[in-house]
Amino acid sequence: MHTSETKTRKPSAVLNGAQQPMIIAGPCSAETPEQVMETAQNLARDSRVEYFRAGIWKPRTSPDSFEGVGVPGLGWLQDVKKETGLKITTEVGSEKHVEEALKAGIDMLWIGARTVSNPFIIQEIADALRGVDIPVLVKNPLSPDIDLWEGAIKRLVKSGLKDVGAIHRGFFWWGKSHLRNQPFWHIPIELRERMPGLRIICDPSHIAGKRSFIPLLAQRALENHFAGLMVEVHPSPDNAWSDAAQQLTPDSFHDMLNDLLGTENENTSQELLDELRSEIDVMDEMLLWALAARMELSSKIAKVKREKQMEPLQSQRWDQVMLRVKDMAMKSGLKPQFVEKLYTSIHKESLKLQKTLISDGSNNIKKVHNFVGERQ
Repeated sequence: MHTSETKTRKPSAVLNGAQQPMIIAGPCSAETPEQVMETAQNLARDSRVEYFRAGIWKPRTSPDSFEGVGVPGLGWLQDVKKETGLKITTEVGSEKHVEEALKAGIDMLWIGARTVSNPFIIQEIADALRGVDIPVLVKNPLSPDIDLWEGAIKRLVKSGLKDVGAIHRGFFWWGKSHLRNQPFWHIPIELRERMPGLRIICDPSHIAGKRSFIPLLAQRALENHFAGLMVEVHPSPDNAWSDAAQQLTPDSFHDMLNDLLGTENENTSQELLDELRSEIDVMDEMLLWALAARMELSSKIAKVKREKQMEPLQSQRWDQVMLRVKDMAMKSGLKPQFVEKLYTSIHKESLKLQKTLISDGSNNIKKVHNFVGERQ
């Protein structure tokens, strides 16, 4: 039964040191009025939850996928606010979405990763929000492009919005991983350094892709001094119409908050090891991709050297490379001796490739790939 007036709840403090983080929770998608209200009532039992989230419009890859209930769902969120006192938030992906959400009295908006990847759409949304006093959070783009993320935030700030924050939801990576998206924690941390005072919260659900990793990722976010969490919660996750694998039940969500915000946790679980190893697996894929790309460039250099009748080894150039990488190593906290050994090995392999191509006189790129593949 709905109350006649909106209930009031005390807002959580933005995380600053040991203060309370902003907590946003709710289902990936608003599916039915009953599902939305049941989730909200369960979440409202915890005073640490400030915002109820639900996707009304869902940007999906396939037109045959569930793309959200649309405008009717905004009324369901209004009912949540009246019944529970929770503030309400949803994703907008167009000027029209902004118009409808503002008309419905949505308390906060967020912009999704697919939308952030398009500066034209971001500018249209920024123009639609000009002169409006509402908090807006900007998810990172799909690609690990910090400039694109920062640019989207700046467009909103330039439109006059005073409360603009960011959501770290991980980045797409083409390789295999235990995680749905890669955290690449250094990117949001660098964004915070570029934009001091910017509120950045973490969406561990989209990084994880499966519920077992969510608590560990949420813990990592708070350890990195993120200002809050956005977590997907559903009364029956396995039956969810979207992103079923990455949603928590209300009970498991409350347990997670108690663990995170109650006593200190020890990072000894197998899940944490799996999450860290997953990140290492991605780094290994990046290293191997970079090595293969470097060898392909070496093959193109071999073609130029053959045409100009140059020797494969150019000592002066190699000395310059070594000085540069050792300097970068020191700035990155790596031992120069280690980097010297690593690059000496890479250089020897590169010279072997160039000598083979110069003596053979072949430009066959397939042969280059085979050469690289045999030695990886």
